[in-house]
Amino acid sequence: MFSVRVKKVKRYNKSISTIIFDKELRSYPGQFIMLNVFGLEEIPLSLSSPNSVTVKAVGETTQYLVNIKEGEFVGVKGPYGNMFSLTNGRALLVAGGMGIAPLHYLYLRLEECGADVRFLFGVKSQEDICLTENIKDIVIASEDGSVGIRGTVKDLIIRENLEEFDKIYVCGPKAMTKFLISYFKEKGVIDKAEFSLTGYMRCGFGVCGSCVLENGLRVCVDGPVVRGKELKDI
Repeated sequence: MFSVRVKKVKRYNKSISTIIFDKELRSYPGQFIMLNVFGLEEIPLSLSSPNSVTVKAVGETTQYLVNIKEGEFVGVKGPYGNMFSLTNGRALLVAGGMGIAPLHYLYLRLEECGADVRFLFGVKSQEDICLTENIKDIVIASEDGSVGIRGTVKDLIIRENLEEFDKIYVCGPKAMTKFLISYFKEKGVIDKAEFSLTGYMRCGFGVCGSCVLENGLRVCVDGPVVRGKELKDI
C-alpha cells in the first residue's frame, strides 16, 4: 500500500464527490483501486480518471470520503483488474448511476484515440448527475423526469441502432446489466460489448471469494471488465 494526498475535491451535491489525487496512477480505464481511509475501512473504487475516484455516500467510509478535505492522505492498493479495450471507431457507452465513474475514464481515453463516442446515462434523479460536464454527445434519462427524458437506460438503448457501433461498453447496477446482456444477445451484438461488473469485494485480488459470479468468474481478478461473449450463458 502507498499513500496519496487529496489535491482537490469536486462536490456535486451532499452525497457525491470526485476526489482528485496529487499524482496520476499507472492505470487503464476499467481498473479499480482498494482505497484505505485510515481509521475506517478499505473499499474498492473504480478510477474515474488516472488520478481520481468518484464516490457516492452509502456508508460510513464513503460518507467520509464525500466530505474529505484537501490535503488529507489516503492509502491505495492497486490498480487492479482487467481494462476496457479501446477503439478509434464508433463507440457506445452505457452508464447507470455510479457506473459513470469507470466509463468517464474510458471516455477520456477514447477521445484521445479519436473515437466517435455516444454516451447514454441513466439515473434516478438529477441529484445523481456527475462527471457529465465534458461529455459531448450524451443523452440522459431520469426515473423521476427531473433531468433529460423520463425513463431508464432501457428507454434509451432501444432507440439506438446498435449495428452502427464498433464497440459497446456498459457499467451500472446488476439489474441493468442483466437486461443489457439479454438485449444484446437478442440483437446479435453481445460479442462487441464489454461490461464493467459490480460486486462486493473484500480483498481485491481473488482470495476471499466474496465476488464470485454464478459462472465462477471472480469480479476482482477475472473482471471487473468482462467481454460479452463470456457472459452469454449468464
